[in-house]
Amino acid sequence: MGNKPRRSSDLPKPAVDALWHGNVIEAIKVVRHERNIGLKEAKGVIDAHIASEPALKKKIDHVLATAQQRFIRWLIGFLVLASGVAYLVMRGP
Repeated sequence: MGNKPRRSSDLPKPAVDALWHGNVIEAIKVVRHERNIGLKEAKGVIDAHIASEPALKKKIDHVLATAQQRFIRWLIGFLVLASGVAYLVMRGP
């Protein structure tokens, strides 16, 4: 029928801006709202747009890697703190 997929270049400007700021989730939300489509479809549109722009893909990959590194550092810090507390509790008064 008339349900052909749109080109990834007609993303709404707020979605493109969100992508360039590294916010993929916000871009998906914008596309879902603007086009009135489901989550899976919106994610597909965003993924296609990212794949079509190598500079944007590099930026998104860098943002994801940085977020992963921060999470790992936070997790290690939390585990060190938790093990210190556990040691103090087990040692007793």
